[in-house]
Amino acid sequence: METLLIKVSERQKANMLVELLKSMDFIESVDYMDDLKSFKEAFNKVNKIASSTDLKDLTMDDINKEIKEYRLEKRSGGN
Repeated sequence: METLLIKVSERQKANMLVELLKSMDFIESVDYMDDLKSFKEAFNKVNKIASSTDLKDLTMDDINKEIKEYRLEKRSGGN
């Protein structure tokens, strides 16, 4: 699963985008956070989950290495 965070400056356009995304069959869920408090709560929830994994022990070099290996696998047709 991939997660996107999109910031839209106009409420009307944000509502249109949310409806468009909801209509796509490959979109699992759409969460609309119209205020900073909702965003902070969601961000804190993600960080709490991430802190319970091995991700918290990775250095930036480790992350870059993982990205490079992933890209090489994608290019070679591996999983």
